[in-house]
Amino acid sequence: MGIFAGQSGSKLYVANLQERLKTEKPSALALEAIKLGNISPYGHVAENQKLNIALLDYFTQVATKIEDPGLLRMFLHQGSTYDKLSCLAISNLLMEMQKNKNTMKFFQFIHDALQGKKPSKLLKWQISKDYKFCIKYLEKIAASKKKSPEVFVDTVNDTIIDLYTDLNHLILKRIKKGKFFKKKKMFKNFTTEELTRKFEIPSQITALFFGDTKQPKNISGFNYTDLLDNLSFPVLIIIILTGVTLASTRLLYQNRDFLNQFAEHIGENSHKKRALYLTDTLKDKNGVSNSLSGKLKEIQKEDLPIDFLICHEDASAEPHLTVVRPIATFDVPNYKDQKIRVPDLMEIAKIFYRGGYDRVICSTEGPMALVALFLKEMFNVPCYFFMHTDWIDFVKHKSDMNRHEVDRVRRFLRLLYLRFEGVFVLNSDHKDWLTGHQMQLEKEKVFLTAHHPKPRDLSAKAIDKKELFPDCTEDTPVLFLACRMSREKGIFELPEIYAKVQEKLPNVKLVIAGSGPDSEELQQELPEALFLGWQSHEQLAALYSGLDLFVFPSRFDTFGNVILEAFTYGMPVISFNCKGPKDLINHEKNGFLVETNEEMVESILAYFTDKDKQAKMKQAAMARVEQFQAKPIMQKFLQDLQLVEA
Repeated sequence: MGIFAGQSGSKLYVANLQERLKTEKPSALALEAIKLGNISPYGHVAENQKLNIALLDYFTQVATKIEDPGLLRMFLHQGSTYDKLSCLAISNLLMEMQKNKNTMKFFQFIHDALQGKKPSKLLKWQISKDYKFCIKYLEKIAASKKKSPEVFVDTVNDTIIDLYTDLNHLILKRIKKGKFFKKKKMFKNFTTEELTRKFEIPSQITALFFGDTKQPKNISGFNYTDLLDNLSFPVLIIIILTGVTLASTRLLYQNRDFLNQFAEHIGENSHKKRALYLTDTLKDKNGVSNSLSGKLKEIQKEDLPIDFLICHEDASAEPHLTVVRPIATFDVPNYKDQKIRVPDLMEIAKIFYRGGYDRVICSTEGPMALVALFLKEMFNVPCYFFMHTDWIDFVKHKSDMNRHEVDRVRRFLRLLYLRFEGVFVLNSDHKDWLTGHQMQLEKEKVFLTAHHPKPRDLSAKAIDKKELFPDCTEDTPVLFLACRMSREKGIFELPEIYAKVQEKLPNVKLVIAGSGPDSEELQQELPEALFLGWQSHEQLAALYSGLDLFVFPSRFDTFGNVILEAFTYGMPVISFNCKGPKDLINHEKNGFLVETNEEMVESILAYFTDKDKQAKMKQAAMARVEQFQAKPIMQKFLQDLQLVEA
């Protein structure tokens, strides 16, 4: 930090300083001035930005000058086993870098630029066109050195973020062009079960680096040699930029807890409490997106201390919503409406810092989960996870994984969830599972929460059944389902259930709303049902208001937003007795909880043959939804996040 010495600091005021120093310690006087608030900063602070620059310059010199420290020297030195293994890994990485001449030259150019020296004009002609942008950024850094310290600090840190982004784009471009798989059919279908089976590192070193297996059952089928040859320079630079940024910021924020306690003790200078909520889905057509959208609207309405951040290619920013553009987007097989979007890590770190956030929430197990954990380590802040999906049930219903492969998924989830300070769950079964022997989370770190439905649309007009079926009357029994048309939602239970109900109730009708990968197959099995496709909230409100009974065939939903949506408009729900639904439905009061298809058929018939029961259940449904209002749910959510006092 010597290059910034004297540029910033804090002045303390103590009355009669010289006299008091004769009898009192300087440290005691300094503490007194801080407690009284007699403190004034001067200069340009820039906190971790300055340390970023200092560490980057330090590292460029270490990388270009390091010599082999020797294995015995490292292991005979003082320190823990973890320290020694870390030193071994870092020294090996640095010495591998020295084999790459382009990387070493670039580190030297970075060092020169930080001292105000621009790359030579000859270099511009010699360098590959793929790396022209690197020279442009180095020139920008060097030019800023001749300006004020404030301009230099801001320029270097902004340039590092831009360089990081462009290097990521270059890596993705080369991956798309390259042929890194030795076996063309290593991933035949890119399915969940195949990824789980292939995601393994062989214990045989030659198999890992040379693919020395006849039929690789793991990622040894990946061509590491080609990958390293094509990506070594940009990947190494990104590793360094990421590592320097993480290390410098972590170093400055490692005493955050102590400073928070100190500020609370003196009653001044407390850091504001504000959370950044990261998610991989908010503008997509699925239940998680709908529930998160409802949470965002409540945050906007009440101006709560939480801001959402999403990675999306065309969404627009809103109050309490920040949008970053993806550096890459991938389609998810069998999920046309859902994409995997890769965010820019450094851009999000910059947003977190400038937004003054002091905690992170994440609600999806995709790329944003990794970003959330990175922010946790970088800024030394608590990090929470909101569990929406039961992935164990998902892979059981959606794949052909065997018991051992499912167990691998469970272990991965346990490793992930244990990294968070708290996990929010939507049903009591999940809370018991997470705190049980399989997942081993501490009970006080698992919080039971809920979603809240949109308020009833008082302007919604109940749909006339004749609009859907010309031969209908007001008394015609109509079953309704609205969900994603995907196999794991239990939709293929409907043909058998509906056929058996028709045997006793020939005039019964079935209306299905929603879209998904299995919609066409279901239509073939239920040709007599009416498929409406994806419906807006206004259209759904009319359907809930005008139809009779909601059928929910899913056996693994963690909550069941559509249950509360149906209740909002007085529509009872029949569901299997599982996780989320059983926490929402009161059996034979506002709906039915059943174990089998036969029980579901019996309950449907019982409902339509008792007019008095129908009226009572509709009233009970509307009464039940009153217990899931937004304000108390969000207040409890803020308390569990420690954003407000309990």
